[in-house]
Amino acid sequence: MLLLGAFTLATMLRPELAPRLAFFSNPLVVMLASYLVAIFTLGLSRGQTLPQVMGSAQEALREIAPILLIIAGAGGLKQVMTESGVSAQLGAQLASLPVPPLVLAWAVATLIRVCLGSATVAGVTAAGVVAPLAQTSGVDPNLLVLAVGAGSLMFSHVNDSAFWMFKEYFGLSLKDTFRSWTLMETLVGTFGILFVLILSLFVG
Repeated sequence: MLLLGAFTLATMLRPELAPRLAFFSNPLVVMLASYLVAIFTLGLSRGQTLPQVMGSAQEALREIAPILLIIAGAGGLKQVMTESGVSAQLGAQLASLPVPPLVLAWAVATLIRVCLGSATVAGVTAAGVVAPLAQTSGVDPNLLVLAVGAGSLMFSHVNDSAFWMFKEYFGLSLKDTFRSWTLMETLVGTFGILFVLILSLFVG
């Protein structure tokens, strides 16, 4: 984060340095540099051998791999919809509905969330669907993002991995998990869109 912030600030203050810093400010390069620093500071400098450090990295990758696959799959689906023109067609049809664009974006994200379970997939996929609304309706894109984010949190239930994690960690029954976790997520999403609508009165 410090590297990305420093490079961003440097290019803002000295735009002529942007081409020279393009390689070093690439997120993948920054992540690689952070990883190398972590290998030394958290591993080798504390007396661990290189095989031990690599073993820790292997365990960490095993834990995060499913999350990366979900995010990649959602991004791939969104890009397919965008490149094929489906997203633009859906956006044009949605814009013709007698529903405020922010509520529409929230509803689309909510529907995908209920059907697929993953908030990440719901947010990324809904973003690809409702992105054309930013051009056709003139709504502030930042508010559109907030509306999609609120919708992606709605109605977490049995097809959401977080639902089961919460249930097992706290030893709850299905009924109690619905009454606590699902209710909490639904309240967050509902109040989220309400606050976005209130904010839209002052923004844009």
